[in-house]
Order: sequence, then structure tokens, then C-alpha cells
Amino acid sequence: MEFNKEHFWKFCSKLKIESKERGLIPLVPNGCQRAYIDAIADGLANNIHDFKFLKGRQLGISTISLALDLYWNFKFSALQGTLVTHNDAARDFFRATLANYMSYLPKEYKVPVKAHNRTQLIFKNNSRFVYQVAGTRSSSDLGRSTASSFAHATEVAFWGDEEGLKSFEATLADNNPDRLYIWESTAKGFNHWKDMWDTAKRSVTQKAIFIGWWLNEEYQAKKGSDIYEAYWDGTLDAEETSWTKNVMRMYKYHITPEQIAWWRWRLEEKMNGDAVMMMQEFPPTEDDAFVLSGSQFFTNDRLTKAYRNAVDYEDTYQSLRFSMGERFDETELRPTTPLNAELKIWQMPKKGAYYVIGADPAYGSSDWADRFSIQVLRCYADGVEQVAEYATDGCNTYQFAWVIAYLAGAYGNCMVNLEINGPGQAVWNEILNLKRQAGMNVPGMSKGIQDVLGNIRSYLYRRTDGLGAGGLAYHWKTTFDTKHRMMHFLKDTFERENLKVRSVDCIDEMKSIVQNGGTIEASGKGKDDRCIALALACIAWGEWLRYDLITAGHTFASATRRDEINAVEQTQTGTIVMNYLKRIGIKDVNTHT
Repeated sequence: MEFNKEHFWKFCSKLKIESKERGLIPLVPNGCQRAYIDAIADGLANNIHDFKFLKGRQLGISTISLALDLYWNFKFSALQGTLVTHNDAARDFFRATLANYMSYLPKEYKVPVKAHNRTQLIFKNNSRFVYQVAGTRSSSDLGRSTASSFAHATEVAFWGDEEGLKSFEATLADNNPDRLYIWESTAKGFNHWKDMWDTAKRSVTQKAIFIGWWLNEEYQAKKGSDIYEAYWDGTLDAEETSWTKNVMRMYKYHITPEQIAWWRWRLEEKMNGDAVMMMQEFPPTEDDAFVLSGSQFFTNDRLTKAYRNAVDYEDTYQSLRFSMGERFDETELRPTTPLNAELKIWQMPKKGAYYVIGADPAYGSSDWADRFSIQVLRCYADGVEQVAEYATDGCNTYQFAWVIAYLAGAYGNCMVNLEINGPGQAVWNEILNLKRQAGMNVPGMSKGIQDVLGNIRSYLYRRTDGLGAGGLAYHWKTTFDTKHRMMHFLKDTFERENLKVRSVDCIDEMKSIVQNGGTIEASGKGKDDRCIALALACIAWGEWLRYDLITAGHTFASATRRDEINAVEQTQTGTIVMNYLKRIGIKDVNTHT
């Protein structure tokens, strides 16, 4: 639908706002507010009606949102609208702001009001705007609301009732041509708002927009001012260099010295030097917005570099999805779209290569880890690189065991390290069961599958303070101590750039990992399944394969040369591993989807 921005801005010019700096003044939009309206106009022009706005504080987004609320109710007759706040105080303040808007608005710019009370605003054009409070605890009646074709939801990150949130979303119209749904909020760590944000970024019917403080023209210290002279010294420190580069990379916006001077002044004199609080209040990027207190486990510089490299591989993986049969050998692996992919393959198995698999079943490593995840790494003497990733929440433990077996068989010379806690034991039992069936020549088990199962190598856990071969155990059991051992090895390997991560989703999970006191985990309800599987694979390489590969001189450079020599043979005749992949459903193993 078309949204006439010029008409809207003319409407806004007639509104009066109570500013904290200059009292009652006309609404003159700042850069953040203009970007907000531009995003909505662009989205509507492309048939997007659902917008998720991530913002910092004191940017004027609520002010301009309320102006749009009023405008939309005036523009469309018989509109069923809803304003949802996180608490009663915000509801009352917004209601008063709308009343103030209407009191100063000339008659020719507004629709007469039929009723305005604590619960709703009704206009004579039969549009209705209902006030609701989501609440900060799981006790609201939000899910009982009437159906709406317009909604303005504010500070969604602070809503306490996730079930009510889902019920509220179900009441929103899907096909009304005049529908508009605006969700705007600051961040509160890795909770339901982060999940909504991530969904919107992947969606084809929603739009995720970050509004940065640097768009507000007031957030700068003018050259020659006391603040500018005191805080701008002509150079950026390491942290400033990192986030200013990220702003340019992500949003194509150049941070000026005037803005740096303002940032330093605000940090020092308003935040008392609390950098974490500054990032929460005025995040430079969307990634910074979601970081909670606690020390980020992986460094920003390394994550940024890894993310840039991974983006280059976003369109190079093969998207695949398993179709599980009743038996192990009846399962198929089919091409699918990137959005539906369970298995992403960046590099097909190579002749003479060495691999490790890290497998973390749902709820194996933590109560929030609700996905089954597998990471396949190719191993060298001088590092590892991610070649495949499996992640899904639609799997059973026995099916997860099958997927592990498929990938271990497909990649051939492979060691498997499974998180054995909780459901991991059931996964391991199924792998053992498959091996027994293969050894017994059970009908339905092809010779090829028997060979695959017979050749799976399992990671052997050993205590770091143990002597000899005593105390070995199959796979990995995460405890407080072993998690530190595993995660710090992953960190060291990653920070030294000995680990190449291809998955953007995996890097996004790594961004959420923090060390808070003695714990290393994803913040809030953040997911870490992919990251844990990556750590399991990485430590299997470090503790069992690396030194043998050093002795053999199997470096990245030598393996690359070997790949080039083998390329012609593999193309002409295929390999056992590639034929195995074809048997389990991949029709053309050399084609990216």
C-alpha cells in the first residue's frame, strides 16, 4: 500500500509536544524519527505490514509512533487498533500524550472523538483504539484481546507473559489491506524480543529495523564547544574503532568526531564510565543492543572478522532437509530452500581429508538448548574449518543418532564427539544399537551402511590430570570444569584464527556467550546449541587428531594441493563417500542449492 510521507509530516507539523529541553513546541522530527517513518513507508510499498524496531533510549521513537497511531486512526474508518504498553504508567502517559496531541490539532486535521477513557479511544469515523497493558509478569489477559488490524506495541522486551504475547499475535489480521503492526523496543538481553527480532530478520513478510542514536542530530558536540575540545583528541581507541567500523559496515553510516566527543562525554559524565550501561542505553549497533552485563566471551574484533568472512559464504552452501523413514536405511536427504534447511553443507567430503563431528542433542548442555545441533569440521595440523552444520528442533533422539551416523559415514575418516548428558545417553544407545544390527546382518541393512557404522570412531574422554590410558570414557559429559576446558579451548582456537566458521547463525550464537563469574553460557534465554557442538568438535581435534596431523605434515596448504590433485579423479569416477551421499538422497553432490 502507499503511505504518503509528505502528508504525514504536514500532519505532524500541527502537533505540539512537551519537550524536556524547550517546553511545548511543534513536533519537528529528528533523524531517528525520519528514519523510522522512511522504513515504514518503504516496507508498506513492498507489501510489508509488520515492523520490528530495535532502538536505544531517548531517540523520540515513542513520540513519533504515537503521532502515527493518531494519523492511522484518522486516515482509515472502522479501524480496530490496539496500543499495548509494558506497564500501567506507560499506558497512562501515552494516553495523555494522545489527548495532548488532539487538543492542539486544528479541526481540519482531525476526526471528532466519540469517547476517550482509560481503556479506549473511539472516533466518529468508527475507528477504535484500545489501550492494553502487557504487564511485566506472566499474569496479563493480553491474549483475550479483540481482533486488530492496527497495533502499536511498545517496550516488548519487558513484557512478562510470553504466552499472552503469542495469543495477542494470533488476534492480528493477516489480509486486511490497511493493516499495520509496529513493535518497538529497547533490548533486554537474549529473551523473547531477541527471538522476534531474529525471526523478522529472516522473514519475507516482516521487517527488522535498527534505529541508532547516531541518527539523532542532537547527539553530537559541535566543533569549538567545551565538550568537543575536552573529549576529542583526534584519535579513536580500540573499542571505538571496532564499533565505528561496524556501524559503517552494517548501516553505511560514518561516525563523526563530533559524535565521538558526545559519546565520550555521555559515557564519562552521565554514565560514570559504565561502558556496559552506555551500550545498553545507546547501542551503536543491533549486536551491541542485546549484550547483557557480564564479560563477552569472544572478542568483538574477532567475531566481526569471522562474521564478515561467513557472510561471503552465505550463498555457497547446499540447503538440505532430512525426511525420516521408519528405519535407518529408509531416510532421505532432500534439497530445500535456505530458510527450511536443517543441514547446510559448504564443502563436500574430500578424498584423504580428516574430519571431526561435534553433536549436542536438545537439552544436553543446558535447559535453554532446545535444538539438536551437529558441526562437521575438516581438520589440519594448523587448524580446522567448518564444512557442514545441522540444526533443528524437530527431531527425536533416535533420529539424531541416525543423522550423526549419516554424516560420519558421508565424511568417512571421522571422529564423533557426542554430548552424553541427559538425552545424549539415548542418542549413544541408538548408535550402539545400529552398530549391533549392522554386525548381525539384520535384513534391510545394506552392506554399505554396515561398513559405515562399523567405521565410526568415537571420541574418548580423558582427564587432563590422568596418567596413561586409565580413566578413558566414550564421548563428553559437560560439567562445570569440563565446560570451562572445552569452551576456553574453542576460544583460544577461534581467537588465534585457527578456526574458520562458515555459519552466520553459529557466529550469532557466539556473540551471545558471556562469562559471568564462573559461568560460561548464552545470556538470558539465548541459544548456544551450535556453539556447544562447535566446541565439542574443536576439542576432539585438539586432544586427539592435531598432533598426529602435525607429525604427518597435513597442513591446510598441503591438503589444498592434494585436493587439487584429487579433483580430476573425484569428478571422473566419484568416491565411496560421494556415492554414499547419493544413496541417502543427494542427487547431485557437486551442485550448490
